[in-house]
Amino acid sequence: MVFNEDSGHAGRSHELPKPIYESVVRSLYGDQKTLLVGSLSIALAPIILYARSGDNIQLFFALLLALLGGARQLDGLAFNKAAKHPLSLKAISKWESRYAVMGALYVGVLGTWCMAGMAVSSDEFVHMMSIAITLSYVVGIIGRNFSSEKVVLSQTISTGIPMVSGFVLFGGIYHQLLGLFLLPFFFTIWRMSKNLRRILFGAVVTAEDNRTIAARFDVALGNISHGIAMLDADGKFAVVNARFAPLAGLYSGNSLENQAVSTLDVEVSLVDAEPGNECLLSEMVNNLIDAGVRSELKYCLPDGRVIEAKFNPMTNEGGVLVLEDITSRVTSEAEIRKLASFDALTHLPNRRYFSHEVNRMLGGADGLEPCSVFFIDLDNFKDVNDSLGHAVGDKLLCSIALRMRSRMPTNALACRFGGDEFVVMVPGRLRRKDCQKFAERLIAEISNPVLVDGHQINVGASVGIAQCPANGRDFNQLLKVSDVALYDAKARGRGRYSFYSDELGDVIRDRRALENELRRAINRGEMEVHYQPLVDVEHSRISTCEALLRWKHPERGNIPPNVFIPIAEEIGMIAQIGKFVMEEAALRCVDWPEHVGVAVNVSSLQFQQSDVCAVVSGALAKSGLDPKRLEVEVTESAMLKNIDETTTVLAKLAEAGVRISLDDFGTGFSSLSYLHALPLDKVKIDRSFIEDIHTDERSLVLLSGVTHLAKELGLQITIEGIETEEQRDILMSMVKVDEMQGFLFGKAMPADSVTELLEYPSVELPATVQLTG
Repeated sequence: MVFNEDSGHAGRSHELPKPIYESVVRSLYGDQKTLLVGSLSIALAPIILYARSGDNIQLFFALLLALLGGARQLDGLAFNKAAKHPLSLKAISKWESRYAVMGALYVGVLGTWCMAGMAVSSDEFVHMMSIAITLSYVVGIIGRNFSSEKVVLSQTISTGIPMVSGFVLFGGIYHQLLGLFLLPFFFTIWRMSKNLRRILFGAVVTAEDNRTIAARFDVALGNISHGIAMLDADGKFAVVNARFAPLAGLYSGNSLENQAVSTLDVEVSLVDAEPGNECLLSEMVNNLIDAGVRSELKYCLPDGRVIEAKFNPMTNEGGVLVLEDITSRVTSEAEIRKLASFDALTHLPNRRYFSHEVNRMLGGADGLEPCSVFFIDLDNFKDVNDSLGHAVGDKLLCSIALRMRSRMPTNALACRFGGDEFVVMVPGRLRRKDCQKFAERLIAEISNPVLVDGHQINVGASVGIAQCPANGRDFNQLLKVSDVALYDAKARGRGRYSFYSDELGDVIRDRRALENELRRAINRGEMEVHYQPLVDVEHSRISTCEALLRWKHPERGNIPPNVFIPIAEEIGMIAQIGKFVMEEAALRCVDWPEHVGVAVNVSSLQFQQSDVCAVVSGALAKSGLDPKRLEVEVTESAMLKNIDETTTVLAKLAEAGVRISLDDFGTGFSSLSYLHALPLDKVKIDRSFIEDIHTDERSLVLLSGVTHLAKELGLQITIEGIETEEQRDILMSMVKVDEMQGFLFGKAMPADSVTELLEYPSVELPATVQLTG
């Protein structure tokens, strides 16, 4: 409820705020003693007139006025009792109405008493006294009841009607004129009450609004996190909230209102200023006031808190000073700057900041000053992440970073370049021998076992070295060439270091070009699957074709598998290539005779990098090939990487009907111990067993023993690498063998050639073996 002075309804109590409305009603009932005295006095007046005139009607009005006065007293007592408890708006309105009704009855009787005096008596004193007492009471309405429009209006009407009626009906012409003049009198009383009410309520409501605003302002100032102070033209504090003193370095209980700025006698230091910038806070504030412009600055309190001060001048001099504790923001900004410049894990400089610092330390007009750059990559770090998890890998990186720093010269700078790569820059002109010693020291330190979460971990490191100015004076160039040298160190067996040279750069650039071309070779159709036949000795026919990948480069020509397969394994393409070979081989085999199958080799990295079961099932589904016609060849090295997981995968493939063969059997150390545990169908004897079979009798004895063992375990036997008829004849006469494979029976050939070979049995083949489709 908001009071509206211009609404024309300013006197309506229900438009007032409840607290003011309640105070109005309380004021009506407020002075019961005065009301009692007034009621007794008015009740005595008719008795006096009775004594003078002897009219009995005067006694009647005396009694009636006394009874109504008593009733009003009882009503007042009832209100005072009810007002001891909180009153609702409805209850307040009810009590106002009760007061108005009781008052209207009382003054109505009073007006009627005046009219009766005019009617029954011709005594002028009776007329004069009744008129004077009634009018005086009506005037009192303004002073006592003007705050309630309802009360004023009801009492004015209740008094005026009988009085004016008495003058007009029972008096002479002059009485009638007097009665008419009473009309503007009563109107004036109502109007005066209304004006008083408007003025009073306007002031009260404004004051209440001001108190509300002030209270809200005080609450806001008291709860805001900023310190706020208003300074007058004399440099004294006019308004200060509770937070200002603590942010000014004073005790929170200090009262600064009406105090001079010199009270701020705390020594502070300005932030982002030259050393030795300490001053009193009062001096700083006075400087802001004297400048008279909007400004801001930061200062540091003795306890380390950083405060931001903003000064806004006012038009009448003085101004408003706002203080804010920005310690957490400054700390966060510093942390953000650190995160932007340092690696969050190892706390070494990151690549961007490292480059900036090297250029700052060594940069000159002609490029960098002499220095040496060591590019370090951890060996086998990926295996740690894959087997023990990234949390262990992260802790290992932190440990290695600490070890590296412990072996670095004091003037050297290191950074984590990314992943498991680090770069160290040593300023100054180092001899080649000194660089070698430092690289060897780094490799030895990193290669020491590390204990992380109960795991003893061994990793190595490879280092590429570039020197300035020999290999360039631009730091980015030094990073590139040291990375090239690192590539060479890893290619030569890891755990090594390598210096950059122009010749090495040419080799590495060619190697990297080959990598990029290999990534695009499948999509460009440069990869072809060739097939080498395996001959069924008993039936003298082709029983299986082994799928072998070939790369026909449009410019380099045919690139051998022993060149591009290791590259594919290094760059993580072996899974993609293996999937391509599996799908292509299955599609081709569908078109061959039913008794001819296809064998596809699956490397150890394929077991690690892909879901072999999903690849095989996908190829079978895509081609429609019967699973029993697909043979998956695995090497001993593939099984030894993770024997349990590999065995599980092979068992699933065997359950699906896929045949499993162990390739290059006999080249490892533990093949025999796994023969009984794996779901194998076949073993392929490596060519090393038959190279000297025609001259070395022990080779033949060893081969016979191995094949006999395999036969006892129910496995088929294939012997690889048969290149001469002599080897073939010895094997057929001395060894139990199921299949033979080698150049004697055919080299790896394109798919179309295999199809032609199987469709046309007349194709020339070694005379001793008849190969038919």
